[in-house]
Amino acid sequence: DTANAPIFGIDAKGRVNEWNNKAAEITGFSSKEVVGRDLVQDFITEEYRVTVKEVLDDALQGREAANFEFPLYTKDKRRVEVLLNATTRRDVSGNVVGVLGVGQDITERKTAEAEQARVAQELQTFIDTANAPIFGIDAMGLVNEWNNKAVDITGFTRDEVMGQNLVEVYITEEYRVSVREVLDNALSGQEAANFEFPLFTKSEKRVDVLLNATTRRDVSGKVVGVIGVGQDITERKEAEEEKTRVAKELQNFIDTANAPIFGIDAKGRVNEWNNKAAEITGFSSKEVVGRDLVQDFITEEYRVTVKEVLDDALQGREAANFEFPLYTKDKRRVEVLLNATTRRDVSGNVVGVLGVGQDITERKTAEAEQARV
Repeated sequence: DTANAPIFGIDAKGRVNEWNNKAAEITGFSSKEVVGRDLVQDFITEEYRVTVKEVLDDALQGREAANFEFPLYTKDKRRVEVLLNATTRRDVSGNVVGVLGVGQDITERKTAEAEQARVAQELQTFIDTANAPIFGIDAMGLVNEWNNKAVDITGFTRDEVMGQNLVEVYITEEYRVSVREVLDNALSGQEAANFEFPLFTKSEKRVDVLLNATTRRDVSGKVVGVIGVGQDITERKEAEEEKTRVAKELQNFIDTANAPIFGIDAKGRVNEWNNKAAEITGFSSKEVVGRDLVQDFITEEYRVTVKEVLDDALQGREAANFEFPLYTKDKRRVEVLLNATTRRDVSGNVVGVLGVGQDITERKTAEAEQARV
């Protein structure tokens, strides 16, 4: 009666003949309300009657049951989950006279398990449907997660990759060491963020991935694998490479152009000085870069006007066909016709001026001669 577990008994006909205090407390039915009634018919819901009757009938045949789960419904219609041990009850002669059931109320545990299952299912759905490639490996490096986006990007189905060694099968030889190192570190608890590496698709196309590698642990905190959340940065990498190519091409054009080209930063210091500018002036790039263009290379009488043109360009007011003299290393005067263009960064902020010139010394000399004649 006083046991801290629900205990009930039935006779050989399935009628209740034991109902302890804990059974009364859990179900809301007092001993008087249940004794003599058919346990299965009166207190078990229809969907479970067959299985519960089978367990009790087996116990009445001497085949006892351990850890059988079934629901009881309380007086106020609440469902109570019970874990049952059904023991055969015998008289002094050894004849079976009934069954004694010792139960355990596992409602809270079952609710927690159901919640865990729901969260796990929700997480699995998130992993499967996330708009980012997600993969998982176990402690041996074998694939155990491969979401829809990973399938979409690589062309390999989940069935094709599950159980395969991620590094050996899907990473090219040149990257195996670095990728394995990142994953091994994560298996040791040292997680990685923003690690770039290439995956090769089923059709041998290269896909660049930016990866966060997170240690995966079981409920006891033991490392059981790695979950990798990636981002397909192939287009971004291609755009970066194209920008680099264009920048290199532009720099090559500036350096080799058949016109003097110079650049200054926002403070008027030289940061571009191409081969033609070096040829015309006699000053190499190394000699001028970082120096103040106006103060160091423009004669005093022209400094104010040249500075004004460059300052205007730094304000976005560009100049075309502005004439001024440069003086060479050997003090010769070179007449230059200049277009001053505002230089901006990717955000549109002014960062300097690019000057594209034309050496008009010969033309100016010829004009002066014509004027003289």
